[in-house]
Amino acid sequence: MKKYPNSEEEWNMSKVRTIFLIVLSLCMLSLMTTSAHAATVSRYAWTDEIVDSWVLNQANGEWLVASGTARYSLQSVTDSAGGSHWMFRGEHNLRGVGQITGVKYQVISTFTQHFNTKYGSAYEWTFVNTSPLISQGQESNMIFTIRNHVTINANGEMTAFFSEIEIVFRG
Repeated sequence: MKKYPNSEEEWNMSKVRTIFLIVLSLCMLSLMTTSAHAATVSRYAWTDEIVDSWVLNQANGEWLVASGTARYSLQSVTDSAGGSHWMFRGEHNLRGVGQITGVKYQVISTFTQHFNTKYGSAYEWTFVNTSPLISQGQESNMIFTIRNHVTINANGEMTAFFSEIEIVFRG
């Protein structure tokens, strides 16, 4: 039996934490292996097929199973002053069916994540994810947006932080 997340927020926050830890690990690896005086740029892009991803329509409480394509890109820049700058982007284009109503949905989500740091403990991280859930019927459409930002100064003190979640229903 599959275990489902209790809410869309838990599902998305779990993804946010996982992505943040991956990017943070890559940044730390970059800091350890890159010269502070050489500017470098690295770019990676890949596509994945997503099969049977569970999505919750919070407008009616219905779970849907969605499948489709995900495209990701990662850019890493190490500047001549020793700063590391990462940008991670993703797009999901999924189609699914409501498990109760049988209504067809399209889920087109996008996210962008930026991570900036210089040698030491100071860093800045920003994450924005927008996920519209569009029904092909009488069910309400939903737009789920999450925005996160953290700034840590050179003393390891948090100087800025916000986390916003917005859910809008239409239709």
